[in-house]
Amino acid sequence: MKSDKSAITYNIGQKWAVTLCCEAEEKLELRVAKILEYLDKNYLLKQWAISDIEATGSYGNCWTARCNNLEIFQVSTSDLLEVMREEGQVIELDASLIKDDEELFKILIRDGVSIDLLGSGEMMPLTVLGKYVYVDKELFMW
Repeated sequence: MKSDKSAITYNIGQKWAVTLCCEAEEKLELRVAKILEYLDKNYLLKQWAISDIEATGSYGNCWTARCNNLEIFQVSTSDLLEVMREEGQVIELDASLIKDDEELFKILIRDGVSIDLLGSGEMMPLTVLGKYVYVDKELFMW
């Protein structure tokens, strides 16, 4: 029996980049949490490399301090979800889901208002991404 977690194929050659269009009253952390939940369900990969984070909230604040002391640190999807769901705000984030030294997905939050999502392989469904616009992946050297 084939696992649901292998339903998506890894196609590193097919890369894409989008900027999510958030509504004024929408909490961007919950939008990112929905994407993380999708990736958690559909990929066996569970480790994220965090190279930048600035966040409020008790968990997010600890990660901010940790990132100030380390260049890059690894976290699980469930830990990243905890930061997205806690009371607080993620102002900056650079998180990459990596397999065999290749970035499969990258989530970038800037200034607490902009979310860019970079991916390899199949595009995520609209029900997960919500409203977005395509952007030139070369802007991100992706």
